[in-house]
Amino acid sequence: MRSAEERQELGAGYPSFVDGIPESDWPHLRLDGEDQRLIRSKRGEHNRLGFAVQLTVLRFLGRFQTDLERIPEDLVLRVGEQLGIPDPLAKISLYGKNGDTVRTHAREIRQEYGWSPFAEGEPKLVAWLEDRLKYTTDGPKAMTLQALVWLREHRVLLPSYSTLRDLVVLCRSRAEDAVSKDLVAKLTQQQVGITDWLMEVPASERTSRLDRLRRGVGTPSWANFEKALSRADEVRGLGFADVDVSSIPERKLTQLADHALTERVPRLKEQSGKRAAVLAAIKRLETSALDDAIDMLDKLISECFIVRPKRWADKALVDAYPKFAPDGTLTAQALLAVLELVAEYVDHDTGEVTDPYTDTDTMRAALETVADRDTLVRAAKNLLEYMPAQGSDTDEARRAKALERFRDVRKLVPVLVERVRFGATSAGRAALTALHALPHLLDREDLRPDDIDTTLLKGSWDRLVRGGPEQSEGTVNLPAYALCVLETFHRQLCKREIFVHGCSRWGDLRARLLSGEIWEQARPGLLNSLNLPEDPTTYLDRVSGKLHDSLMRVASRLPEGAHITSGDLTLPKTRPPRTSNLSRLVEKMLPRVELPQVVLEVLGRTGGIAAFTTRNGNPPPYAEFELSVAAVMVGYGCNIGLEAVASDEKEALGHDHLVRISRDYFRPEVIEACTTLMLGAESATLATMQLNGERLASVDGLHFAIPTPHPGLRIAPEGSSEFTWVTVLTEQAIQLSGRMVSGRPSAALEALNTFTTYRDQLDASGARQPEAIVAEAGTHEDLVFGLLALSGYSYQPTPQQVVDARLWRVDKSADYGPLQNATRRHIDLSQIADHWEDILRVIGSIHHGAVSAHDALRILTRNGKPTMLGSAIASFGRIAKTCHLLRLYDNPDYRSGIEAQSRLHKERSDLARRICHGIDGPFPDYYPGLENRLGILGLLLNAVVLFNTIYIQKIIEKLRAQGQDIPHNELRELSRLMYSHINMRGRFHFEMPTETMFAIPDLEPDAN
Repeated sequence: MRSAEERQELGAGYPSFVDGIPESDWPHLRLDGEDQRLIRSKRGEHNRLGFAVQLTVLRFLGRFQTDLERIPEDLVLRVGEQLGIPDPLAKISLYGKNGDTVRTHAREIRQEYGWSPFAEGEPKLVAWLEDRLKYTTDGPKAMTLQALVWLREHRVLLPSYSTLRDLVVLCRSRAEDAVSKDLVAKLTQQQVGITDWLMEVPASERTSRLDRLRRGVGTPSWANFEKALSRADEVRGLGFADVDVSSIPERKLTQLADHALTERVPRLKEQSGKRAAVLAAIKRLETSALDDAIDMLDKLISECFIVRPKRWADKALVDAYPKFAPDGTLTAQALLAVLELVAEYVDHDTGEVTDPYTDTDTMRAALETVADRDTLVRAAKNLLEYMPAQGSDTDEARRAKALERFRDVRKLVPVLVERVRFGATSAGRAALTALHALPHLLDREDLRPDDIDTTLLKGSWDRLVRGGPEQSEGTVNLPAYALCVLETFHRQLCKREIFVHGCSRWGDLRARLLSGEIWEQARPGLLNSLNLPEDPTTYLDRVSGKLHDSLMRVASRLPEGAHITSGDLTLPKTRPPRTSNLSRLVEKMLPRVELPQVVLEVLGRTGGIAAFTTRNGNPPPYAEFELSVAAVMVGYGCNIGLEAVASDEKEALGHDHLVRISRDYFRPEVIEACTTLMLGAESATLATMQLNGERLASVDGLHFAIPTPHPGLRIAPEGSSEFTWVTVLTEQAIQLSGRMVSGRPSAALEALNTFTTYRDQLDASGARQPEAIVAEAGTHEDLVFGLLALSGYSYQPTPQQVVDARLWRVDKSADYGPLQNATRRHIDLSQIADHWEDILRVIGSIHHGAVSAHDALRILTRNGKPTMLGSAIASFGRIAKTCHLLRLYDNPDYRSGIEAQSRLHKERSDLARRICHGIDGPFPDYYPGLENRLGILGLLLNAVVLFNTIYIQKIIEKLRAQGQDIPHNELRELSRLMYSHINMRGRFHFEMPTETMFAIPDLEPDAN
């Protein structure tokens, strides 16, 4: 039986001998020549063996094992074999009898190899933890593993797991208390009273004031937009705008604010840090309330002045098609007849070109072969009536239709100018100035070109504003000009060339970078946390030396006489994975089930039903609640609607009841909590099967399209996408997060934001923190490599995801043999060093949480090209990218591991298409809350993965019990995304699962 400490070490990934030493670690534990020299200095084979065993134990565990009987026999045998010592087990038993010798050898090893006792290294570790905990929201388990890495890197002997964990918990508790005290100390007595007042429930109401403020104002409408602005004004009116919380890291504020904005207020009132949490929530609402209002403005402008008018214009064009199509044909035929007459004549024998000669009579005769003159004139005029004028654009019809909404513009513009404080960059200043001038022009009856900004009249706006059919010469069409200003303003707002003061998402991106005194105070802790130095010289020498070594190693392995003249490194094709006998056998033995049975069993095994609480945190007051949850998941996940899964035979499956359950219990925080439970169960099962591998994670998206003839949503084929449900998959094939974005985003940039956001969720689940990212970079590939490498992540796109496969060098004078021509591009380290201070500020701001990786990329680029600072980060990225390309070329195992993780997303998309098959209840066009529907689909996918993992484990155990040899490599390649055994169509039956619902069939006699 394993002790409690051993179980904790195993679950946390702490180095121990509980499951022996993995085969992959043995090459790193071999004794080199210097080790052998030191070992030979000991007298007696038992002393030499014992010394070598202690050295090997230290390298694997990071500490000495005082009880030699707990050292695996396999380790002793392998060390004895390296030293050529016969009967090593007997010799190690003799060595262990002399405790003084064991302790003396341990001291000698520690001194010889530069290890220090934990007591000496503890103060430095505590200082590092305190710096790290100032900025991170990582949980105790994640921080314990990070502390373990720090100790090994600094050669400090590891303590027991419980000692290190307790130290981390203590430091974390101190850090949280310090943040709460710092925040509350910034408040006056009056402000403290307001925080308490917000948590009170007025006598005439059922909810607290904080509850009311943290709720939104409803669906987008012009009336709700003004309510959203009033909500933002109410938050600012609380009087906390002058409270400066800039000294508190953004992540800490975000964690506290999330807690206050989601926790039940009665429960929040009982907690010690309640005032700090409420203050963080108010500071969040000061920006997010206004962000919510501008989000609504963005949707309203898009819908009312762009989407709907385009729909109307397209419909009008389709309706008018029968009226102008014949005239178009007639006009085209007439034009072709004329062109044929005026064509040059070329003598094919002599090559002589003769100019055409056509008189009026001939021309008239040719036209009359098509139609008479009056008919052609009428056809041409009719065609011009429906076609855009020369010099116009395809938006003219849509813009003309938008003029019908001028009444909404007249109401909206004064509200924007009077109630929202906008700012602008130089590129957006003209549009903002025109917007501010617009209220004074709306009451004018006769506008002249001198009264407006004519530089905004691009494309068809010029004709609509100055050349309308009812316009007298020298006047301006006021509705058209107002719409032109509003459309230009909206376009610049979306680009953030116009921004909103006091906003987060819609604010000035550049102003959010850490600067001034705040940066100077945060710099030491951030750099220590990121392992980035103040002076880049040694750091850049180290990374450039790594690049040099990689180039020399790969060059030395190329065939003699081979030379790569192109700059692109052509990677060898990876052999596609083949379905193994084990995979076919497991798929055959998986129990045949229906999708509701999968959901109910997973909910029962994980306790996932406990995540579905009321908004007040209470358990649901319904009988057979599991059936209701499963029905909602199947109905929405399969895209067949609730009608298809409802039944009048059971109250839990009644249609109205299911609608109520879907509305009240499938909230984002509930889906996230249930995902955490599934992720924990998946990690525990894989650990039991010894299948926790590389700390890889992949970012990709399930793409959706809205077909033109139908308003319903469908999973899109390759190459088309209206919007994307971006997901992050752990190596366990469990979806960690989901987020809706328009189009096809750069997946790699989602990684930095996602992993910092979901660290607590990973830690709570027991899953390991990802260290490497497999995703597409999109545009600015080198910049993405640089941002991720400097942030401490290993960016590992597949060969197919790499856009630019050129190799780079740092050392101009180095001779890389066959790679000499391929590495002719040079990385200028001085450019990186010159911008190092600003590079640190950008990376520190991302790590601090002041800006997202997406916003940082926008700051580092202008008009699609990197700025000088962006070029410096891209140069650093080329070092990381070249090393990655070389490893892809040189290491097949590295490449196959990355491609296997990437394949998970494809397999998961195939499973999603299989599940989301319904056509009677399609997802509608985008509406607020559609993310929850897709979140349910993600939850359903996670349930299938976990169900498969649980039963694959049972099958493997049964096969081994029957004497089958299961190769570990085949076990690792088993897909947990199989679905042929699950029925996902037809009329579903829901019933509570039993303990022994699904049995594993016996192995057939001829199975191999």
